[in-house]
Amino acid sequence: MTTANLIDFGRIEGPVYTGRDRGASLRRDLDVDTMDSNNSPVEVRIPTSTYTISSSFFLGLFGPSVVRAGTKEAFYRRFHFDSPEFLREVMDGYVLRALQSRNLFS
Repeated sequence: MTTANLIDFGRIEGPVYTGRDRGASLRRDLDVDTMDSNNSPVEVRIPTSTYTISSSFFLGLFGPSVVRAGTKEAFYRRFHFDSPEFLREVMDGYVLRALQSRNLFS
């Protein structure tokens, strides 16, 4: 049985998450590349107190994982988001942007 990894935005200084460098730094700190390589599920908790997640932050944190997954559906099969409803459509757009701009993360 594979155990899920946890990314809890409640433990990250917020409620506004911006900046590609900040997202990429968090990716390194959380060792998301290892999560990608072991293919275990990742639970992502985003508290209701979150105001916004910028595309640059999201792509710094999750962009390489989206590209590695290859499709939006494959990304969401591994990364399960527990987030405020208003962020879901926004994050879907970021996932599609990562897939359209794959060369940004290579």
